[in-house]
Amino acid sequence: MVVIPARNEASRIALTVLAARKLPRVGPIVVVDDGSTDSTWRVAEESGARVLRLPHPVGRAEAQRRGVVAARETAGSGRLCLLFLDADLGASAAEAAALLAPVLAGTADVALGVPTGGSTGGSGVGPGGGSATVAAGAASRRARLGIRRATGFDASYPLAGELCLGAAAFGAIAPQLSSPVATGPGLIIDLLRQDFRVVEVPLALAHRPSRHGLQAGLRAGLRELRRYREVGRELSARQNSR
Repeated sequence: MVVIPARNEASRIALTVLAARKLPRVGPIVVVDDGSTDSTWRVAEESGARVLRLPHPVGRAEAQRRGVVAARETAGSGRLCLLFLDADLGASAAEAAALLAPVLAGTADVALGVPTGGSTGGSGVGPGGGSATVAAGAASRRARLGIRRATGFDASYPLAGELCLGAAAFGAIAPQLSSPVATGPGLIIDLLRQDFRVVEVPLALAHRPSRHGLQAGLRAGLRELRRYREVGRELSARQNSR
C-alpha cells in the first residue's frame, strides 16, 4: 500500500497518483490532504486514490500515521508492504519501482530512496514538499549523525520522503501507530535495532521546482527549524530507550 501526504499539490498530485498506480503490487493508494487550500483532494480522488481530508495541517509525521491507518483499513488483513511517497513527484513516482524491487525480491526489509544527481526540485520536508535539497541541511546532518551513532549505519538521505517497508518491517512498527510514524531517523533506528536489512536505492526523482523569494526562503527556513527539532526529539527518545 502507498501513503502520500500532500498539501497544496493540486498541480502535481494527479501524475504522482497515476504513476503510483502502475507500480507492482502496491495495493491501495491513500493521499492524506493535510489541510490544503487548493483542490488537491479532489484531483487526487479523481486520479484513483482514496483521500483522507484533514481540516487543518497536522504535519508530515501525523499525516503519514493517519494515512497508514486508513490504508490498513482499506487493505484489510494480511501481510502488506508499505511505500511512502512525496506528493510532488509527478510522473517520476514511477522510479519507486526500484524501491519495491529489493523488498519484493526478499533481499531487503527496508529500502530508503536516495535522490541521484539527476534529481530536480525540492522545497523542504513537509507534506508535499520535495526533499531533494534537504541533504545538506542541518536537520539532515543531525539525523545522519544520530543514526550512525546509534546503529553504525551511514544513511545518505535520512529525511527523504521515499521509503518502502516489507511486510515484516511494517508489522514491527504497526504497534506504534498510536503515535506519529514518519520517515526519519527514529524509524530507521528502530528497524536497524531489530536487525532488519536496510538498503539505499538511487532514484532519479523530479520534485516540484523550488520556490524563490524572501517569503519562500523564510518558510523553508522555518520548516528546516521544525524538522531539526523533530529530529532531536526522535534521537533523544531512542537514546533514552537503549
